[in-house]
Amino acid sequence: MEIKFQKTYLQDLYEGNTKPYKEYKSNRQLVAQYVKTVNKLKSITQIHQLFQLKALRYEKLTCNLNGLSSVAVNMQYRIIFKEVASTSNELIIDILEIEDLSKHYE
Repeated sequence: MEIKFQKTYLQDLYEGNTKPYKEYKSNRQLVAQYVKTVNKLKSITQIHQLFQLKALRYEKLTCNLNGLSSVAVNMQYRIIFKEVASTSNELIIDILEIEDLSKHYE
């Protein structure tokens, strides 16, 4: 699965650069779980496989986040992302665009 980060801080956290981000700098466990979750997303080949990974608690969001989906990082944080399907040479590639790392239900 191809992953695109919509915000710079999300890519920085994934690459291990937490210095500019005070909220995440002191929370190494959250950053480690975030990286682990993104790696799980990268390892899947189709969106429907997210349903098989029960620990991620994949869900499609509604209301003001309609059109987005999310997976759990831990009990408090979720990765919010958009599913984008592109076609090239009749091969469908699902691209996840990570929108945000947010506290659950805030």
